[in-house]
Amino acid sequence: MNKKSILFLLSALMLFSGCTSSITDNKKERDMKDANHYIIKTSQYPQTTQGTKEFKVYHSDIKTDVEAFKKEYLKLTAEKAPSFDGNMVIAKSGEKRNGGYKISVTEVKDAERYTEVSLLLESPGKGCISTMAITNPYVVAFIPDDHKDVKFIEKSIEVDCK
Repeated sequence: MNKKSILFLLSALMLFSGCTSSITDNKKERDMKDANHYIIKTSQYPQTTQGTKEFKVYHSDIKTDVEAFKKEYLKLTAEKAPSFDGNMVIAKSGEKRNGGYKISVTEVKDAERYTEVSLLLESPGKGCISTMAITNPYVVAFIPDDHKDVKFIEKSIEVDCK
């Protein structure tokens, strides 16, 4: 292999390594009943890249919600859904024309009559280099079940890559 081929391969690997999904370390013992929120999985590339922005809550004490969560999790990750006791949130930022977009749960707090879930939607700024691929960023998070309605608060930012 010549130097140009090696440089191209290294560049391609570096570009795509930032677009892999991550999953929390399930080996760590956590008391999920006392946790404020717990990220289960986040990625830019679900199995199906079609989609619109949507935020959903799934309750462990409602059988239809558990089944719906299992189906949606499998559709996004091609993996078996984790079991849970509380609520699961799946937040999707919708289909994007390129990489560099991200969605994350930044805070979960009790707001008297409802539970407030704050989401941060990040988009690449003008100086950013990103993957030329259709993406559909999502995050799956556990939130405790306090038997209140959930209100989503969105904040959008543009990342400065200069």
